Amino acid sequence: MAYGDALSSYSDLKNCSDTDLLARMIYAEARGETEEGKRGCAYVAKNRVDKNSSEFGGNTYSGVLLKSGQFAGMSTESALKPDTTSDAWKDSLDIAKNLSSKKNPIGTCLWFVTNTYYKNHSKTSGGVEMYTFNNSIYTEVTKKVVIGNHTFFMLSGY
Repeated sequence: MAYGDALSSYSDLKNCSDTDLLARMIYAEARGETEEGKRGCAYVAKNRVDKNSSEFGGNTYSGVLLKSGQFAGMSTESALKPDTTSDAWKDSLDIAKNLSSKKNPIGTCLWFVTNTYYKNHSKTSGGVEMYTFNNSIYTEVTKKVVIGNHTFFMLSGY
């Protein structure tokens, strides 16, 4: 199977290589972003792999990228059938193939969401920025980087 070949279902992603999966995630989540924004998304996945936690799917890209509820773009048509003739796909694949030689623009951040989503799930309390995943429990944000339409962040305790 070639990188980016059209797939018919989410379960077909289990047969993809780590490089192909990473490229598909970058494309699905950040195809309209700059190269730096695409690298940020890739480094969130790499940071999770390096963390080697069951919370994030373990120490493989397939485990991390296919963990239920983590990377919403992985269940979209964009991930299953990327436009492999587009510059966005070519950038995504280049980053996936050469991530170790690409600059990390987000440091140790473990999450990213759209800027609007971040704004709607964060608040400042006592001068401390907080984020919630479930609209009830807020955790301190210890690092935040905004690149294009995405906010990359790290939370206290990680």
